[in-house]
This record gives sequence, C-alpha cells and structure tokens, in this order.
Amino acid sequence: MSRQIVILGAGPGISMGVARHFGKQGFAVGLLARSAGKLQQMRNQLEMEGIPCATAAGSVSDPHSLSLGMETLIAGGPLPKMVLFNAAAVDVKDLLDQDWLLFQRTLETNLGGAFHLIKYMLPKYLEQGSGKLFFTGGGFALSGDPQWTTLSVGKAALRNLVQAAAKKAAGTGVHVAQLTVCGYVNASDPKYNPASIAQKYWELYEQEAGSTLEEIIY
Repeated sequence: MSRQIVILGAGPGISMGVARHFGKQGFAVGLLARSAGKLQQMRNQLEMEGIPCATAAGSVSDPHSLSLGMETLIAGGPLPKMVLFNAAAVDVKDLLDQDWLLFQRTLETNLGGAFHLIKYMLPKYLEQGSGKLFFTGGGFALSGDPQWTTLSVGKAALRNLVQAAAKKAAGTGVHVAQLTVCGYVNASDPKYNPASIAQKYWELYEQEAGSTLEEIIY
C-alpha cells in the first residue's frame, strides 16, 4: 500500500499544492472538508493527474465529525505518514465592528479544529513512535491586524498550541511542526504560490528524527 497524506480543511490553494507535490512523490491523498461538492472537484482533478485520492466530508470544528472523517480516510489501514491541518475561518471586518460571538465561531475552526486533530492524531502517532503532524500558520500570528483580527488571534493561538504539541512529542520520533506563511497565497506570486509553499512542507517532511524543526517562518 502506498504512503498516505491526509489534509484537513482542503481547498484549491495550499491544500491542492501539497496534494500535487506529495502525490508526485508516490503518496495517496486523503482530503477532508465541509463541502462534498468541492471535495469531488479536487478528487477528480487529482485523479486526472494520476494521484490516488480519497475524500470525506466533515467539519474540523466538531470533534465527532473530524474523527469520523479521519476514520473514513484511514479506512482501517496504516496511519498516514503525514497529516496537515490547513483549515481556516476568515472574516474581514474592522476590530470595532466585531462581536464576541463571531470570535468564538472563527476560533472553533482556527484553534478548536487544530486542538481536536491533536487530541485525535497525536496519541496514535505517539503509540506508533512515528508520524508527521503539520499545521499551516500565518504571519498574522506574529502581529495583530485591525481588519483580520479574528484570523490573527486564531493564528496566534494556533501557533502556541502547536508549540505545546511539539514539546509534548519531543524525543518520541513524532514530528509536530508548523509552516508560518507570511504572505497572501496567490498562484501568480513568485513566493507565496501553492507549489512553493508545498515545497516547504516537503522540506519539513524530509527532516529526520533528531534534526527536525518545529516551525518554518516563510
């Protein structure tokens, strides 16, 4: 059976870039997102490119939904070699026009989703003694923004959570890390295009035990 990578919060940007890059290296791809229609489109595209792909509709903000989706994608087989959390809830609005309920809803995805994944996946990887658990961070984690406040607060909290998980896994053979992307993802950007970002994830993946990084700021 081929190696598998699972991507949560799958979409047409970073997720597809990573799926293509790893698929070309012989990985089967598993995608989880809320929209079944979007998942089918991505699956069709990857399979047209010769990359095996499985999908599961689910919400990362709901731990039960996330667990069911992961179980569907793993399907009783070996654990994925790598799991990538790439989900994000975005609401662009002036800080003074925000309300706390909106903050809570976005944090359920940006922070809660990552927490649910860690609770689900990290014990399995620790028991196995290996595995790559990666997260997409953002430059807003390093500096708050008055228009992108819900995302910047969520990314800052995510960064701290991943740091804690990385320390929990230190010395175990499990690699927990994040790629902090300090730019707007755009296919035409020479640096922040999905293919270039996927290459950074590949560099993280290839790091060997004893010489792994917990974060790449890109």
